[in-house]
Amino acid sequence: MDDSDIIQKIVPAISSLAKDNASHVRAALAESLLSLAPLIGKKATNECILPTFLTLLKDESSEVRVNLFKHLDDLTKVIEIEALSQSLLPALNELAVDKNWRTRASAIEFLSLFAKKMVNNLLLP
Repeated sequence: MDDSDIIQKIVPAISSLAKDNASHVRAALAESLLSLAPLIGKKATNECILPTFLTLLKDESSEVRVNLFKHLDDLTKVIEIEALSQSLLPALNELAVDKNWRTRASAIEFLSLFAKKMVNNLLLP
């Protein structure tokens, strides 16, 4: 599929899946959502993927939020990490104090990757 096919056929289903009552559906969406970003480019990502990403970032299920961070690299290939930092840091901080130890461990891992990416962006001209 090319980017226009993805935007016309897949993206419309994404917003309804993001509102699904079943947390495992939202978690599955969260795990695959960001892999679309490099395929559809910056403009379409900003318009179609980012709103859903920000909605899922505030999801009540920590599994959904953790799954979003698994493919954060795909999103940062299209959108600079600095532009996302205001949304990402509060969500990561929330996950870092979650009651589930696996969620906390994942959040700490993502925080270190996030910090490395920020430092690399500052050091590279």
